[in-house]
Amino acid sequence: MKGIIASDHQTRTINKYLIMVLVLVIGCFCFGHNVQAAATTEPKTVLFLNSYHAGYKWSDDIYDGIKSALNTGDQHITLQVEYMDTQRSTDSQYLESLFETYQYKLKDRRYDLIIASDDTALAFLLDYGDTLFPGTPVVFCGVNYFQPDMLDHHALFTGVIEGFDIGATLDVASRLHPDTETIYYLVDDTKTGQAIMLELARIIPQYADQFNFVRLDGASLEQIIKQVPTLPDNSLILNLIYFKDNAGNHFDYDEAISLIEEQATVPIYGVWDFSLGHGIIGGKLTSGYYQGKTAADIALRVLSGVTPAAIPVLTENTTYYGFDYRQLEKFKINQEALPPNSRLINAVKSSKRQVLILNSYDRSLKWTKDLEQSITARIGAEIEDVEFIYEDMDVKRNPDPVYLQNEYELLIRKHQNKQFDLIITTDDPAFNYIKKYHDTVYPDVPTIFSGVNYFEAAMIEDQPSFTGVVESNDLSGTIDTALAIDPGIKKIIVINDQTETGAANQKHLEQLLPDYQERLNIEIWDDFNMFEIQQKVSTLSADTVILLLSFNQDRSNNSFSYDESIELISQAASVPIYSVWDFYLDHGLLGGVLTSGTSHGEMVGEMAVAVLNGQPPAAIPVVTASPNHEMFDAQILKKFNISPARLPKGSIVINQPDTLEAYLEQNKAILMPFTVILLTLCGIVFLMYFKIKGKQAAEERERQYALTDPLTGMPNRRAGIEHLSRMLDKSRESDALTTVCFIDVDKLKIVNDTWGHREGDQLINILCRLIQSKLRETDLCCRFGGDEFLIVFYDASITEATGAMARIEAVLTDHNQNQTQPYEISISYGFAQYRAAAETSVDDLIEQADKAMYQNKIRARAAVPDSL
Repeated sequence: MKGIIASDHQTRTINKYLIMVLVLVIGCFCFGHNVQAAATTEPKTVLFLNSYHAGYKWSDDIYDGIKSALNTGDQHITLQVEYMDTQRSTDSQYLESLFETYQYKLKDRRYDLIIASDDTALAFLLDYGDTLFPGTPVVFCGVNYFQPDMLDHHALFTGVIEGFDIGATLDVASRLHPDTETIYYLVDDTKTGQAIMLELARIIPQYADQFNFVRLDGASLEQIIKQVPTLPDNSLILNLIYFKDNAGNHFDYDEAISLIEEQATVPIYGVWDFSLGHGIIGGKLTSGYYQGKTAADIALRVLSGVTPAAIPVLTENTTYYGFDYRQLEKFKINQEALPPNSRLINAVKSSKRQVLILNSYDRSLKWTKDLEQSITARIGAEIEDVEFIYEDMDVKRNPDPVYLQNEYELLIRKHQNKQFDLIITTDDPAFNYIKKYHDTVYPDVPTIFSGVNYFEAAMIEDQPSFTGVVESNDLSGTIDTALAIDPGIKKIIVINDQTETGAANQKHLEQLLPDYQERLNIEIWDDFNMFEIQQKVSTLSADTVILLLSFNQDRSNNSFSYDESIELISQAASVPIYSVWDFYLDHGLLGGVLTSGTSHGEMVGEMAVAVLNGQPPAAIPVVTASPNHEMFDAQILKKFNISPARLPKGSIVINQPDTLEAYLEQNKAILMPFTVILLTLCGIVFLMYFKIKGKQAAEERERQYALTDPLTGMPNRRAGIEHLSRMLDKSRESDALTTVCFIDVDKLKIVNDTWGHREGDQLINILCRLIQSKLRETDLCCRFGGDEFLIVFYDASITEATGAMARIEAVLTDHNQNQTQPYEISISYGFAQYRAAAETSVDDLIEQADKAMYQNKIRARAAVPDSL
C-alpha cells in the first residue's frame, strides 16, 4: 500500500517538474521570439555621406534612390545626411579640416551603417573611417575608380561601382552615324574626370582603327564653345563630364552641355543620365537613382545581419540605354535603329492637348472642386481633344515643410521630360512650386494660376509664360456689410489659422486694420485649438460678430475641412459668422461679400481657351479683381432675428422658405402693415375676377392648345421660341446669361420601325418626364418637333447647363439599367450661349446649338458602333 502511494506521489512530482520544464521551454521560446521580433523592428540609424552638395542632380538622384529603398523595408530607419561639398573644394587641407570637424561634430553619434556616394567619400572613409566610425559597416556607390585591393584591410566595406560604359556608347554612336571619323571628347580635371580619363585611355586603343580621338580643350568653357561650330560634319562629341574649366569656373550638371549643344552642329553622346534632356542624343548611361537604390538594397541586407564581406562588390549591369527623342528628330535617327529596351524621353506626345491641373489642396475640398469643375467644363465646351492630367499636392492636410519639399521632389521626378501644352495651378502652394521650377522642369509651357491669395506683379515680371486670376477676397466689403446690417457692432473676432492660406489672409487683413481701428475693436484668434475656439465663441456679447477666414489646422495640429471648421464653430457661436468664401454657406455662415470658386474657375477656363487657341499668356492681363457677390443664408438670418430687408440690395439669399406659410412667418413684421390694404384689394379683385373669368378661361384654353404639344403635354415649338425671345430681351437688359441646349433623340426611327410608333410615342413621353425631373423652375423644355427638343436655361452659363445635362444623362442611365424595355433611351445634344455683343438672334442661337449637337452626334457614332 505504501509503495503504491509512494509511486503516485513520485508520478505527481515528475508531472509537476515536467510541466515546469514545459513552461520554461515555451517561455524561452516566446521570449526569444519576442526578442527576435523586437530586434527586427529596432530603429536603425544610417548616415549618408555625400561627396558633393545638395542641389547637384547626380547627388540628389542617389539620395532619392536611397530613400526609395529604405522607405519600403519593414525596419524603422532614420537617414541622416552629410554633404562634403568636394566638387568645389578638393585639396588635402580641406579634407583634413573636414575630418577634424566630423571628429567634433559626430563624436557622440553612433550609426548602424554608412552609405557613401562617389570617390571622395569612399577615400575619406578608407582613411578616417576607423577613427570616426569604428566597427561601422560601409556601403559605397557612385565610385568611378575602384581596385579590389582598396578593401584589403576593410572587411566591413562593400558596394556598387558606377560602371559608366564608354565603349557601349561609342558602339551605338558608330552604328547610328557610320560616317564618323573623329570623336571630340569633353572631360574636366576633377577627381571624377581623372578617373574617367583612365577608363577612356583604356578604351581608345580598341577603336584606334575606327576613330581619331581629340580632346575639346581650352583655357575656359567659353573658348571650347567657340570651337564647337567649326567641328567637321564627319565627327561627333563625347560628353564625359565637365563641372570645372581650366580657369577654375564651376558649372552645374546641365550648364556646360546645354551651352555646347546650342552651338553644336554635330551629334553629342554621353555616359550620364543627368545629361539626357540637356543636349546629348543618349548612350549607355549611368543612373544616380539606380546607384542609390542598389546601394540601399545592399544596406538593407547588411542591417538584417549579412556581413559586408559576404556581399561581392557589384561591378556589372549598372547602366542602361537612354535617348532623347528631340535629338533623334534633330539628326533624323530612326527609333528602330536603337538598341532593344532603350528608354526614350521627350517622346511624341498624344494627339490630344495635354493640360496639367496642379491643385494645392485635395479635390474633395469644395473650393478646389468648384474651381476644377468650372475650368474643365469651360475648356471642354470650346476645345476638342483635350486630356487633363490632375495632381493634388494636398498641402492643406499636410502643411509640414518637409512634406512640401518631398512633394516638390516627387513632382519634379514625375514631370521631368513630360510635355504639357498648358499648366493651370489652383491656390498658392501650386503657384509657388511652378514659379520656382517652371524654367527648369516646364520650360516655355504656358501657365495660368488661380486662387492666389496674395499677389504682386513683381512675382511674374520675368515670366512671359504666366497669367491668371487673383483670388481677390473682399474683406473690407464683408466688414462694411456686417456694419450696415447691424450698426451696433463694436467688436469683430477674426478666426484664422497659421497655414500658408492663413498667412496670406493675415497680410491682407493687416492692410485693412488702420481703416477700422477708430470704429471697431478687431481681435485676431490664430493660436487656439478647436476646443478653445468653441468655448470662447459661446460667450461673445451681442455687439460682436465673427469673421471666419481659414481654420483648417488648429494649434494642436488637428486638421479640419472647410465644412468641418465652420460647422464646429457655428454650433457653439452665440453671434453671427461672416466670411469671404461661398463654400462656408449652408454650413453655418450668415454671409458676406463672397468669392465663388465656380465663377473664379470660369474666368480661368476662358483664359485657358484663349491660350490653347494660340494667344500668348503675356497678352492676357492678370485679373486682380475676381468676381464677388453679396450672399446670405436665410436660415441663419432667422436664427439671429435679422430681417432680409436689412440686406444690401441685390443680395443672393439661399435657403429661402419654399412655402407661403413659411415666408409669411419669416417676414410677418414687414407684411403686417399691408395686411388690411391687401385684404381690401383682394375683395375688389375678387369681384372683378368673376366678371372676366369666363372670357379669360376661354382665351387661355385656346392659347394653351396653340402652345402645347398634344403628345407630351409639354410646350411646343411656338411656345419655346416665344419664351426664348423673352429671355433674350431680359439678357439684353441685364447681365444674366441665356444658354440653349438642342436635343436629338438617338435611334427613334429604329424604335418606330422595329416596335411600332406607339412604342416610339411611349419613349418620347418617358424622356420628357425624365428631363423635366432634373430642370429648375426657371428652365423651359419644349418639344421642337418629332425627335427634337429645346431647353432654354435662363441666367445660366454653358458650364451650369452642362451640369444640368449631366444630371439628365445620369437619370437616363439609371432608367435604362432598371427598366425592361428592349432598347435604351439616349440623346445627343449641343449648346449655344447668347452674347449680346454679337447681336445673336433667336434663330441664330438655335442654329448654333443644332450644329453643336450634330457635331457631337457624329463623334459619338464614330466612337461607338450602332446598337440598340
